[in-house]
Amino acid sequence: MEKIIDVAVNYPFYQTFTYRILEAHKGILPGMRVIAPFGKKEILGIVIEVKNYKKTDRFGYKLKHIKKIIDAEPVIVDEILKLCCWASNYYQYPIGQVIFSAIPLRLKKGGLIDKIKIEDKVNPLSKNLRIKLNEQQEKICKSINTKLKTFNNFLISGVTGSGKTEVYIELTKKVIRNGGQVLIIVPEINLTPQTIDRFRKYMSSDIQPYHSSMTEKDKMIVWKKITQSKTDIIIGTRSSIFLPFPSLKMIIVDEEHDSSLKQQEKFKYHARDLSIVRAKNLDIPVIIGSATPSFESLHNVSINKSIKYELTKRYHKTSLPEVVVVDLNKDYPVNGISQYLMREIKMQLEKKKQSLLYIGRRGFSHALTCSICRWVSKCSVCESFMAYHKSIMTLKCHHCGNNQKINKNPGNCKQCDLIPLGFGTQRIEDKVRDLFPDARIQRIDSDSISNISKLKKFVSDANENKIDILIGTQMLVKGHDFPNVSLVGIIDIDSGLYSLDFRGLEKTAQLVTQVSGRSGRKYEKGKVIIQTRNPSHPLFKTLLKHGYERFSQEKMIERKKSNLPPFSYISLIRASSKNKQKSYSFLNQLKNDFSNQKSIFIYGPAEAPVAKKNNMFVHQIILGSKSRVSLGHKTKEIRQYMEGKKLYNIKWSIDVDPIDLY
Repeated sequence: MEKIIDVAVNYPFYQTFTYRILEAHKGILPGMRVIAPFGKKEILGIVIEVKNYKKTDRFGYKLKHIKKIIDAEPVIVDEILKLCCWASNYYQYPIGQVIFSAIPLRLKKGGLIDKIKIEDKVNPLSKNLRIKLNEQQEKICKSINTKLKTFNNFLISGVTGSGKTEVYIELTKKVIRNGGQVLIIVPEINLTPQTIDRFRKYMSSDIQPYHSSMTEKDKMIVWKKITQSKTDIIIGTRSSIFLPFPSLKMIIVDEEHDSSLKQQEKFKYHARDLSIVRAKNLDIPVIIGSATPSFESLHNVSINKSIKYELTKRYHKTSLPEVVVVDLNKDYPVNGISQYLMREIKMQLEKKKQSLLYIGRRGFSHALTCSICRWVSKCSVCESFMAYHKSIMTLKCHHCGNNQKINKNPGNCKQCDLIPLGFGTQRIEDKVRDLFPDARIQRIDSDSISNISKLKKFVSDANENKIDILIGTQMLVKGHDFPNVSLVGIIDIDSGLYSLDFRGLEKTAQLVTQVSGRSGRKYEKGKVIIQTRNPSHPLFKTLLKHGYERFSQEKMIERKKSNLPPFSYISLIRASSKNKQKSYSFLNQLKNDFSNQKSIFIYGPAEAPVAKKNNMFVHQIILGSKSRVSLGHKTKEIRQYMEGKKLYNIKWSIDVDPIDLY
């Protein structure tokens, strides 16, 4: 009987394309790459399925033959194909683009795997040291070790500095000894060097990174080593979830609450959720860890979809830091620094201890304004405020990337009086240098730390006490371990206290807890100073007095009453057009056409948080339901509706389980 194949292509099509195969192509398998005719040209595709062809089958068009098979073996194994098909259906994203996003660029371009040369390397740094676990860590490891042979979703929650990584290492050792491979996902590229170093300290296994800052050649080498079982452990960012391990036996997702695990552009998948799906498909354990678990993960524990373990004490036995809230209405800050914070930094310098100052935004200030004509630096492309970068005298839009040099008189004045609004890392750095001219100061943000080698040098300098004051954004505080930091200052937390996003307080509480956790991790009790104009806000009362767990319990009750995630499920649909009214009208019509189902609620349309981007006006609607299945069906219906409209002047996107709504 003749065979036919379904092929996925790297174009925005939600269906596959069927081809006939020649007698010489009988050995073709799913996951192999082929060259196939497509319209008037030939393109690269990946085989999804091989089927029998009957002459009675009707397709409505004449089937063409494929031209060439590129691979002797599949580049996408069945297990990854299954994961990609699930992700395409769940996130409502074209199947071909999902599959092609799961392979390195070289393979996307038709390159051959056989030409990649690899070298076998053993970790030269490892001393195979034995980890000294405390009683809580030992108990967790013993419990999980009895459940390693089947699917289980484990949540390890613990105070900052409680030693979750040591638990990961001990569990990984057990899996490797039994011949398995382990995938460890971290939310940020800058966390991979530190995590790899900690694993290599205790293990002689082959441990490799995998992230977007690697060269395409290095990615391909890692890819090939994995397929040949020459790599035991991968420590990578979200894209590593698609790597083709032949004997994957455990997945670990660290800092699972972090929004960086959700891809925000194009294929909007969540690496934590795909890790759980993949682990379930393979019948292996998945471990997710955080000092501040997401409400979704805590909800999974409450409905018995996950098993929770807690670490309540710091690994190095230091006490949790003292937290002081400074009322900026009484202690008025000068360029972001209160008198109290200034005195505490001075005290740390005298004691030869390090201070860390956290600011939520890079640049010199949030925006510039003229005190006379009230001009404000807004982006001409997307209408967001443009941050002022003083060192290069440039305004930068951190939403769309638009840059422009500062004119002397950008407003309507003959002589503008330009004043910075808010505080960025550069402005705080300038003030701190003025206050402490003899201190060794390092600013850490994506402007100053642009690659892995710069990051490694910074971490090394910080750990060797070559820096007195560390100033930075989230890049500085996400999971990093600075043993000599005794004081942490959070410059301004107020923007997170009154966010329009229903997750705003959750994110702020996570941020406060995570930033505070950088203080006093190893040698002595630390101190945290939070500057705010709202010291009586309920968040401080609950979080600082009773901790993140009590805070999350109270907020989860509010979420349930309001029927918000994790007690419901949502999809976000955005439409954009150069004509402001068109995108709004389109979504309004869509809402009217799909508002007839009681199990689905629709909010909007409304302007998106960035109302204009790349000269396009953006609006959005939110679909919600208590039933994940019902929401999935309705989201698919709406996607098919929009796809069928063939809109040439309106662009649209779907985000299932969105992280950022406002």
